[in-house]
Amino acid sequence: MNTAKPARKYVPQPEGLNLEFHQACLAAGLLCLQQCSGCGQFRHPPRWYCPSCHIGNYGFAPVSGIGRIYSMAVNHFTVDRGWVDELPYITAVVELDEGPRVVGSLRGVQPGEASLGQQVHVSVEPRGEEFAYICVNTV
Repeated sequence: MNTAKPARKYVPQPEGLNLEFHQACLAAGLLCLQQCSGCGQFRHPPRWYCPSCHIGNYGFAPVSGIGRIYSMAVNHFTVDRGWVDELPYITAVVELDEGPRVVGSLRGVQPGEASLGQQVHVSVEPRGEEFAYICVNTV
């Protein structure tokens, strides 16, 4: 009789600017990106200074989440036992309509069904009080 508990997925404990990013997403229930208060440009990952106008004032604002698959990798092996039941899974880099790229798990698609340039929607899924998992879904 197997009495082992199912493995849980590792949940990071972000800090600094990454914590601010996750807190903004959790508060809004949507994907939020850092936005420069000077020039209005969105950026990800979060940075202390705007790469366009070089000022240090920023906020986090909700974005559409609509974008296209820029790159992807099919994972057939995992060292985190929490992912074993989902193998194979796809990790996708999505170029959002707002410009920045984000990385997330492509859901509901089998390897071979996803393609570069395919339109997707990025959302967030709470995983605790300080971390939002980035989910990518086909449109």
